Amino acid sequence: MSPSSLRSEEFMAYAMDAWADTVYRIALSHTRSVPDAEDITQDVFVRLLKSTLAFEDDDHLKAWLISATLNCCREMHRTTQRRKTSPVAELPDTRAAPPADEGLFSKVGAVWNAFGSLPPNMRSAMHLRYVEGYSAEEIADMARCRPSTVRSWLFRARKKIKASLEGKDAL
Repeated sequence: MSPSSLRSEEFMAYAMDAWADTVYRIALSHTRSVPDAEDITQDVFVRLLKSTLAFEDDDHLKAWLISATLNCCREMHRTTQRRKTSPVAELPDTRAAPPADEGLFSKVGAVWNAFGSLPPNMRSAMHLRYVEGYSAEEIADMARCRPSTVRSWLFRARKKIKASLEGKDAL
């Protein structure tokens, strides 16, 4: 690809300023790993740089970035599942909730752990609905599924989180 076919520096700076945090948050909610989320964020913006798609408006660009992020998360999940590696050393579980005596922080940690235990499709739907503010129809367009499927994911995710927080097994 020649340098002339790449997007302008101004466009890339605008896109990164406007939506890098959103891309990073989605990637982090999927991977629960800061380095992986950073890698995915970088990959998404490299894809944007190389893309020749003409965007109609900011909403179209944001939807494209979110779809690209979800695709990168799926790709990373697929490649890590196929790759057979053994850990070099046991690492501490950084996802554990803070000690119970820390009040609000322990509740936030419990919610974060419950959210992290959801399957990727439910985690994406929950993030896009409740953090980014998208409707079920908009999420369905991004996830390439039916709105009723998204509503089912949201319902089941809320049920699983509630059961997890109450200390019960869900579904």
